[in-house]
Amino acid sequence: MTTLQVITRAELAVVSGGAQSPQAQAVCNRQHFDWMAAHMVPDTGLKPGVQRHVVAHDAQVCGFPLPR
Repeated sequence: MTTLQVITRAELAVVSGGAQSPQAQAVCNRQHFDWMAAHMVPDTGLKPGVQRHVVAHDAQVCGFPLPR
């Protein structure tokens, strides 16, 4: 049996992954994202930098375009 529960927008905002959640607010900083994108390396790269999958995740969460 499935039970449905109605939640308020305020409750939804604190759900992990919610558009207004503290996690999203911390991740969705365009200046920081642009820095990570500029220092992106392939997922298999051993040199210093930000691996592509990290940049791709933040792009998806924040709605930013993924650089090539």
